[in-house]
Amino acid sequence: MRVAVVGLGSAGPALALLLADAGHEVEVLEREPDPGPVGAGIWLQHLGQEVLDRLGLLDGLRAVSRPVDRVEGVTVSGRTVMDFGYADLPGATPALGVNRGALFSLLHRALLGSAARVRTGVTVTGVRPAAGGAVVETGAGDLGPYDLVVGADGSRSVVRAALGVTRRDRAYGYGALWAVVEDPEGVAGSVLHQCFDGTRRYFGVLPTGIGQASVFWSVPTAAATARDPAGWRAEAARFAGRYSPLLANVETLLPATYRDVAVSTPYRLAAGAAAVLVGDAAHAMSPQLGAGTSLALADAWVLAEELTGDQPLASALAAYARRRAAHWRWYRLWTRAMVPAFQSDLDALAAPRDLLAGPVGRVPWIRAQAVATLVGDRTSPWTRVGL
Repeated sequence: MRVAVVGLGSAGPALALLLADAGHEVEVLEREPDPGPVGAGIWLQHLGQEVLDRLGLLDGLRAVSRPVDRVEGVTVSGRTVMDFGYADLPGATPALGVNRGALFSLLHRALLGSAARVRTGVTVTGVRPAAGGAVVETGAGDLGPYDLVVGADGSRSVVRAALGVTRRDRAYGYGALWAVVEDPEGVAGSVLHQCFDGTRRYFGVLPTGIGQASVFWSVPTAAATARDPAGWRAEAARFAGRYSPLLANVETLLPATYRDVAVSTPYRLAAGAAAVLVGDAAHAMSPQLGAGTSLALADAWVLAEELTGDQPLASALAAYARRRAAHWRWYRLWTRAMVPAFQSDLDALAAPRDLLAGPVGRVPWIRAQAVATLVGDRTSPWTRVGL
């Protein structure tokens, strides 16, 4: 089968590796002429680690990453909002604080060493049915036809727009400014730390790779533009507490904005052409639960597994959609529930959050369920996704 994978993020390379290894003819199409990582550190949960392990890449990533075994959240006045560890769920695997560049390099290096072909500097503008399959439209002319086009091109997916399957595509009202900073003294430790002031502002720190940490600062999406940190440091100092030494290492604050995306179906079949969506192209959401990369890698694994069977392409795509639906739904539900209480203009939610979250979070069953959700493989409090 001839497959075009549009996008060189996390799901795209992982899927291309799996399909090329299974004997398919794979082309990866990437817009950037010299692609590289974009974004802050990644909070990689067990599910994503499991997929990377099956790809033979986990040991290499672990060697340059840091374990994250606790999550803590406090108010700027010192009240505990959350404080739990992965040890609260027996057998749970701690997350990894990953430098996005390290993950990109591992996937990209493996991809270049595979049978897949990588074409950079290709601006995809659409996908359409044509004689013999699906054609990828680009600024320099059509490519294909392909038996299958995979949209792994992120939350603003061109492939998704071409398929006409978007049910929801809404920008969140809040994003973040971020920086990856040097942390030679290990100030970040093994904890994801967040400090809140109402629902509009928070400061966060994530251990990121070896000797580094990611610093986050919540801002309205309209204000998410690159910023000199000189004036920001004084404001952030009130939030930083024991993490204050990291502030001096922030050289530039870069913007990150997020979208809430849902589709009516993640695939389309028309006139002998087929296309399917993976990762943020199918289910972008806020990074509140740190699930984005793990969900994307799980998409790649499940889709590759269905495509390498003996079933017809239409049946394989239907099986992929069926297997992934509950997983996407569960994390979308919890993300939408959490965002108003932590990143919104709904100031009235801050007081009950601050008053109730700490005591409720001390209940052992609640703590275990929080960790179970973070691990990344839940479809309900009682069921898990299978890979």
